[in-house]
Amino acid sequence: MTRISSVEQFRQGIDNILSQQARLNETQLQLSTGKKINRPSDDPSASTQLLKLSTLKSKTEQYNRNIESARNQLQLQESVLSSVSNVLQRVRELTVQANNATQSDQSRAAIADEIYNRIDELLQYANTRDPDGEYIFSGFNARSRAFVESGAGYTYQGDQGERMLQISEDLQVAVRASGLDVFASAKTGDGRFTLVTDAANQGNALVSMTSVTDATLDDYTLTYAAGANPGDPLTYQVVDGSAAVVAFGNYETEAVISFGGVTLEIEGDPEAGDTYQVNESTKQDVFTTLKNLADELNAPNNSGSDYAREVNDLTIALESLDQALAANQTLRTKMGNSLQVIDQRQDSNLDNLIRIETQISEIEDLDFATAVSELNLQTVALQAAQQSYIKIQGLSLFNYLR
Repeated sequence: MTRISSVEQFRQGIDNILSQQARLNETQLQLSTGKKINRPSDDPSASTQLLKLSTLKSKTEQYNRNIESARNQLQLQESVLSSVSNVLQRVRELTVQANNATQSDQSRAAIADEIYNRIDELLQYANTRDPDGEYIFSGFNARSRAFVESGAGYTYQGDQGERMLQISEDLQVAVRASGLDVFASAKTGDGRFTLVTDAANQGNALVSMTSVTDATLDDYTLTYAAGANPGDPLTYQVVDGSAAVVAFGNYETEAVISFGGVTLEIEGDPEAGDTYQVNESTKQDVFTTLKNLADELNAPNNSGSDYAREVNDLTIALESLDQALAANQTLRTKMGNSLQVIDQRQDSNLDNLIRIETQISEIEDLDFATAVSELNLQTVALQAAQQSYIKIQGLSLFNYLR
């Protein structure tokens, strides 16, 4: 028969009370927080899973914040590009209006003045800032103005850095385009060639140029010369960039000259010594395109040769404007696609958040009905332990000795 000392009885009673009190406190904590896991030691395995889910949730929420930022920046740029398109379209209308024999020097000068104003408007759009004060078309060099007027031209002060934002675990989206892509990516002329009428030409020939997609890209020179004998018709010769002759013959009224995939239709009467350059197109910023156009409209138009040069130059200017409008539309389409992508990815991220939050809830959320029942049982158990301790404390032979 094992004897239990009074001290051992008291210790076991106190331990029982403390144990019941600890369980009761734990249940009360769960009820107050609404969570059944309040510290890693409550369930190490579940706590590890919760940590992973919480990290994933934080990342997904950050992706959604990035999406909102990306959407704001893309919408701002798309709005600017829309305004740029309107300006270019207006200049195109003015060019068509100016390319008319009924225009006077004064009316052409008035059109030129409006085009100069449109250049200033385009510069304002090119140097648009976001709410943080950054120039949106300067690339990574966002604290510097994108374009500035420099001498007779325009200088890009940004870089070609492309801002990217992570919008999901596996996808980044470009949120800023380089100013060079927006304002200096279009090619001159028809995108393959551009026609230059020599300012010294004396004839009144109007030249219309077309080219095929697979034309041989090079710089060509068309030159007219007098016939070998008096009364002989003019002759022409076309040489490429290496001075090799690629076409020649006698000039005929409404002649068609073809070489290397280029076709020139000539109307009017060129004179001996007249020269036309058919150069490979190069990229040119829209500010320079518009300035050259306005300068041409301000040039005197006092002779048939002046008029022919102006018509030829305005025709090429129209083609260059069409190239700029096409480049603008391509960028707007690209940004529209990016906006569509981030909308779709945001929907996917929201679905992921719902799934993650559901998993977290299943792991850590408390079943209140069960917890309340458990609390009641633990309260009764604690009270029983306290009652038992009081009873045991009174069991001593010294209480019965007189």
